[in-house]
Parts: sequence; structure tokens; C-alpha cells
Amino acid sequence: MEHSIRRHLNTAHGRVPLPAYVPVTTFGDKYPLDDLIRPYLPRLAYAAMVSFYYARQMKERPSIPLFIDSGGYASLFSGVEVRSARGLGLLHWVDGNSFEVLHPRDVFELQEQHADVAFTLDFPIPPSMSRREANRRVSLTVANAQWALANRRRRDLLLYACVQGLDLKQYKECASEYVDLDFDGIAIGGLVPRASELSQVFKIIDSVREVLPDKPIHAFGLGKPDVVSAIYQRGVDSTDSSSYVQLAARGRQWGSPDVQLHDASAIERMHLALCNLAMATQRTLPLSASPLVFDSPILGMRSPQDRDHT
Repeated sequence: MEHSIRRHLNTAHGRVPLPAYVPVTTFGDKYPLDDLIRPYLPRLAYAAMVSFYYARQMKERPSIPLFIDSGGYASLFSGVEVRSARGLGLLHWVDGNSFEVLHPRDVFELQEQHADVAFTLDFPIPPSMSRREANRRVSLTVANAQWALANRRRRDLLLYACVQGLDLKQYKECASEYVDLDFDGIAIGGLVPRASELSQVFKIIDSVREVLPDKPIHAFGLGKPDVVSAIYQRGVDSTDSSSYVQLAARGRQWGSPDVQLHDASAIERMHLALCNLAMATQRTLPLSASPLVFDSPILGMRSPQDRDHT
């Protein structure tokens, strides 16, 4: 199926043309490479994605539209439990001597402060999960989405309801819960663990699009350029990924299997990440970065001008 009629998102910080590849970034000290890449994001992407946990460490938001997800993927971590309170889904975990509870309210308050596009607190369901637990997580995911919609205060904040499921039937049932609700878009989770069988991913996308034909659809975590192109053709309007920087951290570049930098410096990894992101977003590299990338003897590249004359 082709894209919906709506070809862009209007946000408080600008328009996001669709389809959109939304690069993931982080804040804090855990992934310092992101700090080097972030100044280039406005040149290479129309929006950026950050998880709730890293958004809490954000001192200055990017100038482009910002997507903030709920961080619900933490429910898959060891020591983290999905619990319910008054019909809503919460995350409980113990980290050393500290104990933390994440309520949908905590997520939504931060999103309303900083986000242009917000995603409701959901609970991913890996293929190996029991049916009973999957049912519980879908129920709580839907309850959290309904709660966020009822408690939205910023009318310019675009709110996406999350869809999860154990199998095709459950994904479709979850999406059906949002048919008559005024969400700005739908986000499909749980696709990354199923990415080794793309036919299954495509069927999930098709089933959600069938139920919600007019809503923008976001697919969490699918970042390889060939996969992105395929899901765009199936009606996905946006996707987010950190693959571009993860690959660069390993000294690799999309489309250049012979490029493998061992013990690469931070600047070299940054160059690779910018190349990867430019390929994914189909944007041109910033002039300040292009000579550094293409003239690098380590990457074995020449400038575009030199290549044009060979």
C-alpha cells in the first residue's frame, strides 16, 4: 500500500516531510559519539528521536522536531517488571540500592515539556513470550495510550498510540482499539526481534494499515536502508534507528562492505556515521563534513569532484 494522503507532520518546531527516517540520538555520557554527530542532524534529517531515559539528561534540545518515545523497551531488561496500578501499566526496577517506578504520567510530563511527537508508554512483546503475559502487556499498552489521550494538555503535541502483539492476530486486535480515538498517529513496536523474517514484519505492517488506513504509521527501530525502502512501500510513514551510528562505531559503512576501520578514532567514526545517515535519509553531506569524509585516506575515498572525472 502506498502512503496515506497526509504527506507531512506539522510540529511546533517545523514540518516533517513524509516518509521520514528519524535518527536516534542520546544525551549523557554513555554514547559520546552522539554528541559529535548531533550538530549535523539538522542538515541530514528533518527530525530526531530520543528515548525517555536519555531525554531526561538533555540540557539543550535539538533545533529540529523531536520525537520522544516512552522507553518501554526497558521492560525487556533483567530485573525490570511490568506492573499494573489502577488499570495502567508501570515499570518497576531495582538498580543497586535504588528502586524506581515509571508511571505513564512521568513519561508524558517530560514529553509535553520537550517533544513535538510523543509515543505512549508501551510494553514490547518478544516472539518467545507466553500468551498470558502478551495479553496482559497488550491490555496495559492500550490502557496507557487511552490515558495519555485523555490527559493531553498541549494541543500542538502530536500523540502516537503504540501497537504491540505476539502474533498477527493480536497486532490487529491492538490496532483496532484505536480506530475511534483521536490519536495523531500509530507506532508499531516489537518489529526488531522479528526483522530476521521480513515477511512477518510486512504482514504486521499490512494488518495495522488495514485497520487504520488514514493514520500516519511509525515503525520502531527499522534502520537498514533496503528495509526502510521496503516498509515505505507498504505504507509506513516514518521509522527511527540508531543503526547508522552503531555501524559506524564498529568501523563500518553502509554500501561499502570493504570498508572496515579497526581502532578508528572518534572523528573517523563520526565521518562514517554521517555517511550512513546521509544514505538512509537520502540527503547530501554538509559541506564542512564532505571533504573530511571523501578525502580520508583511511576510508579510501576521493572527493565527489574527483570521482566525477574518472
